[in-house]
This record gives sequence, structure tokens and C-alpha cells, in this order.
Amino acid sequence: MEFRREPNPNRNHPTHCPYCASTALFPDTEGDFAWNCRECLRVFSVLFHGQNAAPAPAAPAPSSAQALADSLRRRGHTPGGN
Repeated sequence: MEFRREPNPNRNHPTHCPYCASTALFPDTEGDFAWNCRECLRVFSVLFHGQNAAPAPAAPAPSSAQALADSLRRRGHTPGGN
């Protein structure tokens, strides 16, 4: 495969056009982050600036065994199959 130019590793790949919701999207030469919608013929850009830090750290998740035991207890099941 031969590229017209080197691919941009920072280019985000949208799943649909923000204007018509089409999935017929192709990289455009308008800019490094531009996409061409073949359905509505619009060219748009998608930029990812980063992710904000969470206001508080997430609580640790219980282990699978503990989550199962908690679920069974909430539904009235007791250990041993009673």
C-alpha cells in the first residue's frame, strides 16, 4: 500500500459524521485531522486534547469472589446451598 503522505499517528478516527451520522468517512487532505464524509460531502476535524483527571480516585473494586458472595447474600442465598 502506498500513502500519499505519511499517516498521522495522532489522528482520531471518528465512528460517524457529526452532521449526518454516516459511517462513510475517509481522511481528507484539508488538514492533519480532517475527515471527509462521502454522504453529506462535509469536511470536519476531530481533535483529542486529553482527558481530565477524576475529581476523586475511584474506589477499589471487590474481587470476583467477593462480588459473587455479596450478590448471593443480597438475594437471600446462604453459603452451602441452603
